[in-house]
Amino acid sequence: MADDWRFMSRDSTSAAADIVNVDLSSADHVPGTPYRALRANTAGVVMADTLSGTNRTLNFAAGETRAVYIRKIYQAGTTATGIEGHM
Repeated sequence: MADDWRFMSRDSTSAAADIVNVDLSSADHVPGTPYRALRANTAGVVMADTLSGTNRTLNFAAGETRAVYIRKIYQAGTTATGIEGHM
């Protein structure tokens, strides 16, 4: 269908196409494609690499969503839980 939203072009301001639960139980999390946003369902710290490759410490409030491109989330140092990656 021509008016089907899946055929519309997407850019960095578009809504997420999918949401993935981030599993840090056994290792760092490296998505196949960078996340365009992160959500933490509990307050805490997320240790991550941005799209540029810079390591950042992100402090999240419970339920906060941040629009930031992320290419790796580290198990060590991450205290927030219920993390979701938005693609």
